[in-house]
Order: sequence, then structure tokens, then C-alpha cells
Amino acid sequence: MAERVKVDVRRSGRRFDAEAVLDLAADAATVWSTITDYDALPSFMPGIRACRVVERRTLPGRREELVVEQRGEFRFLAFAQTMNVRLQVEHLQATVAVARAVEFDLGVLGRRGIEVFEGRYEIAPGRGAANVRLHYRAVIGLVLPPPPAVGSYAVRQNLAAQLEAVAREVARRSA
Repeated sequence: MAERVKVDVRRSGRRFDAEAVLDLAADAATVWSTITDYDALPSFMPGIRACRVVERRTLPGRREELVVEQRGEFRFLAFAQTMNVRLQVEHLQATVAVARAVEFDLGVLGRRGIEVFEGRYEIAPGRGAANVRLHYRAVIGLVLPPPPAVGSYAVRQNLAAQLEAVAREVARRSA
């Protein structure tokens, strides 16, 4: 299975820099296939209701470029904000996946809610009993900042829930 997810969130004004680490007792190929199985994300990832690859290009050097559309919601306590996003995704040598939001719609806030979103998964050799270390970094820039303590807590809570879901799915696929 996995160690507890370690999450750190730093806030600077309207920008959040998040970092999470998860050690997994699984092979790298299983971890990679789990985090890049976009069609399956709605079945195990909290907050994602639909996900589809609309474009995929294979490039030299074991690289891929994709355009991915996701629909879902960002939850915090009793609050839920709908979210539709189009991501430009780059896969590098089956160890790094970088996603940048190029278009988003946040329901009532429309396209004005987020200035920037970038997420990056990296797979590396694990430590101790873990075979793989999954490292995730995200930058989230909001147009309207949430109250001081709420934003960091919400980002931390959602990121931990998502990586714990990845850990459960990796364990299921490894069984």
C-alpha cells in the first residue's frame, strides 16, 4: 500500500504553491498507467466527473502531447464549485506528466476565477519498502483570493484526497 501523503501548501497573495509526496509499493509502470489513464479518472479520482483525451500526438524521445478535457468540482466543507477545464498535457519518458490549464469555466465565476493552473507528476525510485516515489507539484493562481486560512486548507485537503485516491487505485491495480 502507501505511506500517508505528505502535503505542503505555501500561499503568496492569490497564488498557491502545493507539493505532495507519496511512497508506493508498486512498480513504476503501474503508477504511470494509473495517473495517465484519463478515461478512468472519474472512477477513482474525487472531484472528476468526466475526463477525455481530445487530442494525442506522439513525439520523438518517448514524449507525448495531449489535450484533455475534464469536468468536475472543487469541494471544501459544504462548498462545491463546478469546474470545466481544458488541459495541455505533456508526457515525458513515462516518468513526468505536466498539465497546464489553457481554458476553464468555473460555473458562476466563468473564466474569471483562475489565472493559472499547472500540475506536475514525477515518478522516481522509492525509499525503504516503497518501490516508487510519486511527487506532485501544483501552482494555482486565483483571481479573487479566498480568506487567509481557508485557501491553503482547501488546497491541502483536496490534494491529499486526490493522492490518497491514486494510492488506492495503484494498490488495486497491483493486486
